Amino acid sequence: MGTFVLALHSHLPYCRGAGRWPHGEEWIHEAVLGTYLPLLVLLHDLREAGVRYRLVIGLTPVLLEQLADHDVDVRNLEYIDDQVHRAEKDVRRFIDADDTGRAALADFYLASYRRLRDAYVHRFGRDLVGAFADLARSGHVEILTSAATHGYLPLLDRASVRAQLRIGRRSSRRLLGLEPTGIWLPECAYAPGLEFALEENGITHFFTDAALLPGHARAAGEIARRRGQSELRRHAPHEARVAVASAPTRTDVDLLRPYYVGDSDVVAIARHDRVSGQVWSAMMGYPGDPQYRAFHRKDDRSGLRYWRVTSVQLGLGDKDLYSPGRAGERVREHASHFVQVVHDELARPDADGRDPLLAVTFDSELFGHWWFEGVDWLGLVLRQMSESGVRVATAAEYLEGEPPRERVALAEGSWGKNNDHSTWRNDATAWMWDELERLARELDQLRASPPRDDPFRERAARQAMRELLLAESSDWPFLVTTGQAADYAVERFRAHVQRFRRAVALARSGDATEDEVELRSLERADNPFPDVSLADYRG
Repeated sequence: MGTFVLALHSHLPYCRGAGRWPHGEEWIHEAVLGTYLPLLVLLHDLREAGVRYRLVIGLTPVLLEQLADHDVDVRNLEYIDDQVHRAEKDVRRFIDADDTGRAALADFYLASYRRLRDAYVHRFGRDLVGAFADLARSGHVEILTSAATHGYLPLLDRASVRAQLRIGRRSSRRLLGLEPTGIWLPECAYAPGLEFALEENGITHFFTDAALLPGHARAAGEIARRRGQSELRRHAPHEARVAVASAPTRTDVDLLRPYYVGDSDVVAIARHDRVSGQVWSAMMGYPGDPQYRAFHRKDDRSGLRYWRVTSVQLGLGDKDLYSPGRAGERVREHASHFVQVVHDELARPDADGRDPLLAVTFDSELFGHWWFEGVDWLGLVLRQMSESGVRVATAAEYLEGEPPRERVALAEGSWGKNNDHSTWRNDATAWMWDELERLARELDQLRASPPRDDPFRERAARQAMRELLLAESSDWPFLVTTGQAADYAVERFRAHVQRFRRAVALARSGDATEDEVELRSLERADNPFPDVSLADYRG
């Protein structure tokens, strides 16, 4: 029947200690309670029940660093306890108001939050990173690494690309105790030559948007054309550029097959856009069903959500009361429908008798956090798929048994608007990229004349490297472009730029006696990647 691969991508920008609500560290706490904890409970429960499921989960290094952070852990528990308290107050409030419908829903939330708190503290020992790693060690989950801070690789200088990849994989290895071979490319952004940087860092496969495949590709991207070519192509060695240019451009690419990229041994697996669209399509996707819980309407006192979608055309004030029972019925229907869609797509015969591969990819935070019923849907899909005749595998498992036989030259682009770079580089964000180029030159100058035999200045140089990585996060230009948190993103970007320059100054002429307090404050503010060094930044 073929093979089905389901991949989830988990990422949040570095927001430890950088604000709470509406933008900041609370993003982590909401994702922990809404997505990561319910997902881990589900996957551990399925394993204990003997369900033969497989799942690919991308965990970006910057997310792992925050989940493993002591201060974030303490505030995670504070946040969960606060949600428990809010649900308790709502139960009493609605009982006193004789509002039995919302009282029952508040009690539903209270029981759920208490179970998740118990799982966090006792079942997983407040170690979510370890809980994910345990699933990988038993073979149920393949964990993908990513660029260290989710930097938008095609628009970064070559040394930064290599540092993002090198530090990211090392962070994943240190925190998970695993050696990831697959990667989630930030924003699915690719440019010719990137495959060689991946190969250098031990990466064997990645997922890509179908629009970048020959025959599916759209325009290469206005931003790429404006710059002439991507940074990766411009700085790639001559032999790499020739290899990519001479790779055959196929026009008969099959979405149900993986392909080697260019002249490398790195494999690209395309997301099946039509099947994935059963979930993420804005108009036709499952999460918009009228019976599912509405995300945007909250109780004005507790912040809990008591309403269902009702209709996407209705305003927030016209939503009907949410019913978990009715939503559960739709979850079962949608899970069965999805399994049938996958089954039907894989049922068509393959001309050369190969095992077809159907891959779907989603953001992890969609499940539970945005789409409240999504984790239950995922559990039913994994259960039903294991009994459907379709082989369920991780990407690494499939490629071990069915390595590609053909090569493709992927188009440059991303998953963003028009599949180009313009969601990240445009008139509103060009100044950020200009600043990043200046920072890269300054760090290159520091590396050319590094501090030697001075532990204080060496610490400052490491902090400068850390700040550059954080400034390179793709989240800051994305938030500016979309307007979701533009002021916050600009403030965060500028803060990392300022800290970078202070760290560089301390690395050049700082004195441990006079400047220790300042350096410690920088290190306390931004503490991921403890083993980073100037040696990581090299072309």
